[in-house]
Amino acid sequence: MKIKQTFYMVTGVLMVALGGVGVLLPLLPTTPFLLLAAFLFARSSPRCHDWLLHQKHLSPYIHAFRSRTGLTKPQKLRIGISISLAMGASVYFAPILAVKCVLVVMWAFWTVVLIRMKTATEPATPQG
Repeated sequence: MKIKQTFYMVTGVLMVALGGVGVLLPLLPTTPFLLLAAFLFARSSPRCHDWLLHQKHLSPYIHAFRSRTGLTKPQKLRIGISISLAMGASVYFAPILAVKCVLVVMWAFWTVVLIRMKTATEPATPQG
């Protein structure tokens, strides 16, 4: 394997790992990491690219972005709950009032973004 392909492959694996962590941590974005991983795998390993695009838990984020169909109500609910829990805990434990205010503004911003996001009737699936 060439050095460039190896770099793309290793970086792609790292992006998948960060995207996977982002599924669980609401402040770490999932979709950008997975889109970057798909880009890197497309240039290094068709097999890994195909795996990522057909992976049960991660591929819906990529397909929802590509198809622009939006998120389903259950997906939005899960994201909203995780954002609220993380931000609520952060506000509770933040020692400075100004930090608490910034966190509340961030929570409100991401909640509005989530609510305004297009709602799909069913999860996005691979095309083709």
